[in-house]
Amino acid sequence: MKILIIGGSRFVGPILIDKLASEHELTVFNRGTNKTVKYPDGVSVVAGDRDKDLARLADHFDAVIDMCAYNGEQTNQALTQLSFDYFLHFGSVASYKKSEVFPLDEDAETGEWPFMGDYGKGKVECEQVLASSKVAYAIIRPTYILGPANYVDRESFIYRKIMSGEEIVIPGNGQALVQFIFADEVAETIKRLVESRLTGAYNCVGNDLITLTGLVQCLAEIAGKSAKIRYNPAADGSLHDESEFPFANENLVCKNTKIVDLGVKLIPLKIGLKRDFENYYREKLSR
Repeated sequence: MKILIIGGSRFVGPILIDKLASEHELTVFNRGTNKTVKYPDGVSVVAGDRDKDLARLADHFDAVIDMCAYNGEQTNQALTQLSFDYFLHFGSVASYKKSEVFPLDEDAETGEWPFMGDYGKGKVECEQVLASSKVAYAIIRPTYILGPANYVDRESFIYRKIMSGEEIVIPGNGQALVQFIFADEVAETIKRLVESRLTGAYNCVGNDLITLTGLVQCLAEIAGKSAKIRYNPAADGSLHDESEFPFANENLVCKNTKIVDLGVKLIPLKIGLKRDFENYYREKLSR
């Protein structure tokens, strides 16, 4: 297949490119500001600003993978300025409307979830543009993504405090149930969807549920340390302060039946966290 990837320079992107490059003809379009990424031989790299330069990509593509659309206008530009047969949008569970009934399947209502803020609103806009289009498309909706080289300060944030003996301030009572997904599992989901040109929405979440307190305790155990935990009721729910802790104390549980049926192998959460600590975070934190 001839595939265009918009974005793709960090975290999930390089993993996906490595998975696709040996079997498909890839063009990667991004700003070119990440000088550390090394693309496989044969990958065509085009530098540009997606808000201004998409129309420069005059080729016809079998599939477009848009990894960095954050509002409806960006999705609209991609749909109208590019020539393609199939489109995959990198969405988020942040597009779901706040609910007290779980688990959420892909037919659950999208809309505003206050703690998701402008990010969630923008992802809803992207989906609305796709829904009103006539293109063949799929949407992946990942939950919090974990893994090596995570550009969002998640695992590193908690590990740093554990390793230094600092107090970890968890929002609310720390008992919200959350799910995670690893970056390689997200990349594998995208690959399978694009190669089969499957359409519709797909929750991209792991099998395991864990509380925020349980997550901190699990990471401390992996690091061979103990965690000093304090709770902050004033930062509960939509009052979450991301500078204080990377995850909000909000229940968010989604079904993953559709990606399991695709054949995506989901690693148990604790095993995946330990794998990434041993292979990446231990050395990173010792520098």
